[in-house]
Amino acid sequence: MRRVRPIMEGLEARQVMSADPMGALAGGTGVDPMTLAQVDVAATADPGDAPYDPRIAETAAPLMARGGAAIPAQGSSGGFSNNFQKFSYTTPRGTRVVLSIQGRGSLEGTYVDSAGALNLRYDLSNAYTKIVANVHGGTGRADLASVYSRDQAESGALNSVSGIGSPLIGMINLRQFDLVPNGTVNVTAGIGVMGLRSAGPNSQIQLRALPESVTLPASERSDTRGNTPTYNNSLANIIDVGSSSSTDSTNIQNNVISDIFFVQSLAGSDGEFVSAGDIALQTNESPDPGPPPPPPGVVLTIDRVQGRLPVVPDVQTDARIFGYDPVTGRVLRFQIDLNQGTGVVDAAFAPIAVAGAPADVGVALGRVGQRQVLLVNAASNVSVYDATFGTGLGSFSVPAGFSEMGSTDSVTVIGSVAENQLRQVDVAASLAAGTAVAPPANPAPYTPPAGLSLLGGLTGLPGSFQVYSTVAAPFNTLQPLENQLGYLNVAAATTTADPEGGLNLVNRFSTVQQQAFTPGGTFVPIPAGNPNDVATAVGSIDRNLAVNTGTTNGAPAPNTIQLFSQQTQSRRGTVVLAYGNQLSDLSESFRPDIAGSVLIDVQGTIQSIRGTTADGMVVNNAGLLNLVSFQQVTNSAIVGEPVAHVRINRRDNVVISSTARSAGSRGGVTFVPKLQQIGPLSQPHDRPQA
Repeated sequence: MRRVRPIMEGLEARQVMSADPMGALAGGTGVDPMTLAQVDVAATADPGDAPYDPRIAETAAPLMARGGAAIPAQGSSGGFSNNFQKFSYTTPRGTRVVLSIQGRGSLEGTYVDSAGALNLRYDLSNAYTKIVANVHGGTGRADLASVYSRDQAESGALNSVSGIGSPLIGMINLRQFDLVPNGTVNVTAGIGVMGLRSAGPNSQIQLRALPESVTLPASERSDTRGNTPTYNNSLANIIDVGSSSSTDSTNIQNNVISDIFFVQSLAGSDGEFVSAGDIALQTNESPDPGPPPPPPGVVLTIDRVQGRLPVVPDVQTDARIFGYDPVTGRVLRFQIDLNQGTGVVDAAFAPIAVAGAPADVGVALGRVGQRQVLLVNAASNVSVYDATFGTGLGSFSVPAGFSEMGSTDSVTVIGSVAENQLRQVDVAASLAAGTAVAPPANPAPYTPPAGLSLLGGLTGLPGSFQVYSTVAAPFNTLQPLENQLGYLNVAAATTTADPEGGLNLVNRFSTVQQQAFTPGGTFVPIPAGNPNDVATAVGSIDRNLAVNTGTTNGAPAPNTIQLFSQQTQSRRGTVVLAYGNQLSDLSESFRPDIAGSVLIDVQGTIQSIRGTTADGMVVNNAGLLNLVSFQQVTNSAIVGEPVAHVRINRRDNVVISSTARSAGSRGGVTFVPKLQQIGPLSQPHDRPQA
């Protein structure tokens, strides 16, 4: 065995010690997933394997229904044992796979689709749980189609990147698995270590760092007998039953619930993002000399990243947003330049004509399955289009007067000013039925608290289950007979305790926050009927509310969009669209240019991303990206807030963007002065065909 001597390194070449995702596989349950050790990246390419065909997998059915017996998947053998802590199957090419849970947790809901690819589901876990795989025989490799928590998969929230309702997990070690084209790994409640062999085009890996309230020093992660917390009898020594809340280095507050079953679940996450700051400028409180230890955060290892990008996207200039022009009766798409605070009509998208050019039309994004779609709500009918190519996909009716629209990652909400009411809509089910259909649990309509009236502005943000609506109410106690402008935050989902442990995610409205909008400390009056349509054209760009005020310093300025934070309505910038007619509604933003990439989107600190080669990779880190290390990277974009260390031996056509860092441009990093939180991002999964 090769032994490595400790050495002192320079800033860009520093060896960041990180959790070894191979340790659990080789060492069993005695290996703590948070023990700091060097990750060994080994390539195991086998170009002779047949490619995965996602079209075959679309008809797959789970091996296990809740409470039922194990059912072999078509084209493979598989089943559960050890109380759902072990899952075994054989791939179509003869590779034998055994997945197992170490510590608290369950694999119930895991299945193999008809193309032979694994769809991993995990449940009842905590920050010390490990999922490991034993892969042998055949090609020595296995295909991976998806990873979700069981609750997220069964609640219909597959597109959510909030992580709310899902359990935390310490490690998912799948180092002999290839994430197939269009595959998804979604572990957005919190994870410590993730390992894959490769990832294919148009796939996405969406993660969140474990909340700081559950991250312990390594010296405190084992009991007096040397056992790691993966032994259930020692979990009581380190997991306090109850709710814990912590605010991370990016000002995001995460609420974790630990129950009597030692299941740790993310119950809430919200906050107004700020850059994590430069780790090199932070104080090293350790008495030992030398560089500070690596920060806690996600450790991600992927030997080969195999995306397919025609052009490397610039995440500061590739955002798109839709707007409705009531003068011409058209929906247009705009491309936003966040560096310059400008936007232009996107010539690549043909405007959509709305019959009769009605004045009251709502636009929003949505999802049909994983496909990103544009929703145009006019005359009690919602038309659905592919958001990238504009392909018409059908329509469905909605109740009269419900013309406002806004969407979260997984739920679309319609609103009526006349009824003063919000309702949830399942877009895919509504398309199939031809009329509006509520999502699972059939949530009741929502009426604002007494005294609040909806104005018509409605939108959602990525990574949140909340929708944001403009309202009128007598917020100013000195003028109790007059209404002023305010914002109402409404959750479209909530969590309930599961009697077997963990949380269940349920579609249900609830009020989160209501407050007056007081720019400069001044209330904004809203006359009866809102004749000037104040704050009715509302959308979002990334995690910022986007309000089309149409004014600059009180003077008319068509399509001057003010950006505000979602909690305090603090000013976050301005975007001016180069378009003469005032738009009456805006959608949420999305980024079609990332299609074809391997998207790696992480909320919170990344301790390290390591691999051998990467092509067509997009890394978006809302937090400190401590280390990115590859032998070769081509045609890729990397964003960190900030980026600390870069170790790439060979690179070509690679753009690395960062907030302020003490190392300046070393490592080929570009400082972007106006860089704010991007995303969280998801693949659009669009296509020109219906």
